[in-house]
Amino acid sequence: MAIAVPTPRFAIRAMGCTHLYHYTRIENLAGIMPRPIGHDGEWALGAVNILATSGWSMGRTLRDYSVLDFELKLKGRGVYTYFFGRPPTWWAQLKNLNISSGRGAAEQGFGIVRVELETLLRVYDGPTFCRPDDQAVVIRGGYSGPGAITPGTHRPR
Repeated sequence: MAIAVPTPRFAIRAMGCTHLYHYTRIENLAGIMPRPIGHDGEWALGAVNILATSGWSMGRTLRDYSVLDFELKLKGRGVYTYFFGRPPTWWAQLKNLNISSGRGAAEQGFGIVRVELETLLRVYDGPTFCRPDDQAVVIRGGYSGPGAITPGTHRPR
């Protein structure tokens, strides 16, 4: 199914993922995590702040047509943050990011934000959505809380 549908939290947990992965342009990482507090291998650890976007762009009229959101609240409606429940397959990378699986995400200009699923569900109190075809977990609005980024090129002071 190519549409993210409202999904209860127990069903998100039943997917079996422990972390969620948000892909973004590498140049956005410094704004998402301005001050790392530590490192875990290739991941810089700290507070992350992912701002949701409306998805409007010149090439696509409205990217977020794929979220079936029944709530009538206008605040935050139309702005979503997408995560993969697992590292994305080659098809999910091509479909969502227009990158190939032949080279790493960083080589193609993408960084990754990793968030623990249980932390996100504890910090975020809005509706959750799932798009089963690529195991995307979608939330309305952004996410602020603990997380990790890669490449974590800047070291803590």
